[in-house]
Amino acid sequence: MTRVNQPFDCEFTLALNNRTGKYFFCKEMIQSSEDMIASCLYWRLPLKQLPPRTLSRILGRLARWEIDFRSGTGLINRLLSPSPHHRPLIFTDPREVLFYRLKPCDIVVCHDMGPITHPALYNPGVSRIYRQAFEQIRNARPFMIFVTAASRQEFVARYGDYYPAMQIVSPPLRMDMQQSDVRPVAGIPEKFFLTVGAVGERKNQLRAIRAFEATGLAKAGYAYVICGGLHEAGADLVAEHARRTQGVILPGYANDAELRWLYRNATGFVLPSLLEGFGLPAAEAVHYGLIPLLSHGGALQEVAGDGAIYVNPLDEDDIAAGMRLLAELSSEERTRRLNQLRVNVSRFSLEHEAGKWRETLKLAAAAWSEGASGRNQSL
Repeated sequence: MTRVNQPFDCEFTLALNNRTGKYFFCKEMIQSSEDMIASCLYWRLPLKQLPPRTLSRILGRLARWEIDFRSGTGLINRLLSPSPHHRPLIFTDPREVLFYRLKPCDIVVCHDMGPITHPALYNPGVSRIYRQAFEQIRNARPFMIFVTAASRQEFVARYGDYYPAMQIVSPPLRMDMQQSDVRPVAGIPEKFFLTVGAVGERKNQLRAIRAFEATGLAKAGYAYVICGGLHEAGADLVAEHARRTQGVILPGYANDAELRWLYRNATGFVLPSLLEGFGLPAAEAVHYGLIPLLSHGGALQEVAGDGAIYVNPLDEDDIAAGMRLLAELSSEERTRRLNQLRVNVSRFSLEHEAGKWRETLKLAAAAWSEGASGRNQSL
């Protein structure tokens, strides 16, 4: 029997093949509300923790196949309807609503609207999947959680604001990034700029590489280190250009100990991204005392506030000028900017964000309880 104080299950298929900011954010929020979550579902398999790697890959592949089928044709939904689920569900990504019959007392976490607003930045088929998912969300009107005000604004412009809650819960600074153990990354010179995030067109590393080449800073001993997996659209082109550009290093995926070393030793942080859901690496960079170079406007400016260096992400000359400024900042200017940045980033504490998350869960649980009571009275 379900315990009253654990009314939710959490759909966490996201965790099977994802170790980006989405995963770490949802993981911390789930941990902050374990007393309210009966189990996590990994493609319908209820478990208390993430399954082993081999099983994760199998489940992740099965989940992708089903999502492709359900978003590609209505036939499978007529032959095999989405699964019902008794308890309210917390969906850690909108695409997973395709698995189930979405209910008004469910909760959907929206990390960004990129597949809708910038479909060309994603692999083929991604936009189709999210369009169908958001249509189901529009029809069911569940509780919504957004990671930034910018994402909520984009959602409202397309799908309205008639939802029982539209809370903003921003990813807090990862607690494991504050640990002391570090592991040096081989082949990195003393002076380097750092980019952290999946490699591809969306993160705009190709323009950043060209901008770095234009600065001539490689001749002054600088390197540009781009750390992340090569799985997004445009990654091959970025890797090819990196191999041909002096001073550019792609070490691939780095574990947390290696990331801590990179953050602690970098000269500055660079992320002129074309699209961000939140931009957690930028906040982590500030935590380690780095001045970030970021895209003007959108989620990144919302996160960093004053103190960052902002550039037009479509203008390579502007990015190059920002890199030169980042290299030439005096210690006084760095201190001034860093003080401004830390004030803004300090808003995103785990305690504060987890409190907003739990409040949304309580509202959805109350709606579910009220609905269940009404159904019982009608019997």
